[in-house]
Amino acid sequence: MQVENMQKRKKILLVEDSRLTAMVVAEFLNKNGYETETAITGEEAVQKISGGFPPDLVLMDIELAGEMDGIDAARRIMKSRDIPVVFLTANTSGKIIDKIKEVKAYGFVLKDTDKAALLSTVEMALKLHEANTHARMFERLFENSLNELYIFHPKSLKFVAVNRAARKNLGYTIEELNTMTPLDLKPELDLQSFRELLVPLVSGEQEQVLFKTVHRRKDGSLYPVEINLQLFDYGGEKLCMALVANLTEIKQLEEEKRRKEELCRLMLQGIPSPAWLVSRERRILAQNKAAASLFGSKVGDYCWERVLGGGNLPDEYREAFEKNGSPLPGTKCYFCRGDEALDRNEPINSEVELAGNIWDTWWIPLGEDVYLHYATDVTKHKRMEKELRCLSVTDCLTNCYNRRFFMQKLEEEIERAKRNGNKFSLIMLDIDRFKSINDRFGHNVGDLVLKSMAEMIKNRIRKIDTLARWGGEEFVLLLPDTPVENAARLAEELRESLSRMDIQGVGRVTASFGVAGYCPGDSVDSLVNKADNMMYEAKAAGRNCVRYMNQCE
Repeated sequence: MQVENMQKRKKILLVEDSRLTAMVVAEFLNKNGYETETAITGEEAVQKISGGFPPDLVLMDIELAGEMDGIDAARRIMKSRDIPVVFLTANTSGKIIDKIKEVKAYGFVLKDTDKAALLSTVEMALKLHEANTHARMFERLFENSLNELYIFHPKSLKFVAVNRAARKNLGYTIEELNTMTPLDLKPELDLQSFRELLVPLVSGEQEQVLFKTVHRRKDGSLYPVEINLQLFDYGGEKLCMALVANLTEIKQLEEEKRRKEELCRLMLQGIPSPAWLVSRERRILAQNKAAASLFGSKVGDYCWERVLGGGNLPDEYREAFEKNGSPLPGTKCYFCRGDEALDRNEPINSEVELAGNIWDTWWIPLGEDVYLHYATDVTKHKRMEKELRCLSVTDCLTNCYNRRFFMQKLEEEIERAKRNGNKFSLIMLDIDRFKSINDRFGHNVGDLVLKSMAEMIKNRIRKIDTLARWGGEEFVLLLPDTPVENAARLAEELRESLSRMDIQGVGRVTASFGVAGYCPGDSVDSLVNKADNMMYEAKAAGRNCVRYMNQCE
């Protein structure tokens, strides 16, 4: 069953006064999954956003036509909307960088930079903005939580933050609490006894300390509380968090817990990828539609029941399970990653292959005994990465390497020969009368000739050899550790094999070959020119033959 992709395309407002640059960048972003809108002036960009076009990111040229430059436009936009801005610039002077910092942009990209770098910067800016949004959200969650929450220094005991619920119940203002410590609220504890409570946390012996006491409000009234103390790291500094439960309001807390669980389930349904809430016992507590559709799991199932019943487990984790769900000794345990996340109290991420797809999997602890497990299908993204790497070094028609990659390999081989004195050779070949093939039979047949010849050569040469399409119907072959005489024999063999090939739609095809060996002092250009000259000698000698230079002058 196909699961509908509920992820929306991210919207980017591209502000660039060069229509050509805007067209090229917009086309590239659109091809990579974004929805791009363009503006040519800062005024137009501000108007679009205020007029109802809410982009997820603004890609802004600094130097724009009109009265408003990119910096001013960014200020206007960021003043009214929480939208990340990434600048496009050809100027990286200190003055420009200071202006970029001043408006708190999400970075900048040099014009004419590598497209992969542009894409990476856009993706990172979106992720950073998302992270900032989440940080603000968690700040709001802390402040607006119905539970009393306190953060204080474990050494000085001074409060760092106290949320609204605590302030309201205690009757103290933020300013008053900033001068206080937890001891001011706990009449049953003195300094020594309270520090003794903190010892297991500070030493790392325990992750949390639970105890019951009473709190004293500003008006002197007391109320019973249960306190959960935890130590966490914030910016390299250890802080204590106190989660305080008012024991006189147990029913309210139970209702709040129910509401949070319902919210969690609602949030689960909003995740487009398969997602489960799982207990430490590996029982599925909740799941979304994608999980049920793709894996057939059910709420109440134990995870290993799905494994034993349907085999839904990556090959590298396919283990035999006992009936209680524990792995046999010496086997890997896929679902133990959830236990690990709970024990370490931190998310765990890994990439696995399942049924031909690549999944980015996460185990995220949501307390002591429950974790969120979700898996995102990243197959398309991974394939795109692979294709982009391939496209950067290969010729799309013949799947040979391209000229740029070949030049790099040739430079490396020359440097290796300089260091080690190795011999190597170059073969350059050109299909005879290729233009007439295109003219007579059409370009599709011409393409077939190129692909057929390239495939024949690739099947003959070694793994260490490099075949590249030089341009048009010309190809070049780099042969490491090969004297020119051996290269000439290979060229003759390839020439003969090609002349015997019967290519559908065109019949017999021939090529002219030029061979040159590396001589001390040769550069990339001089060696290529030698092979090229030999190839043209073969052309002049009547085509369908091999010519080579057998000595260094």
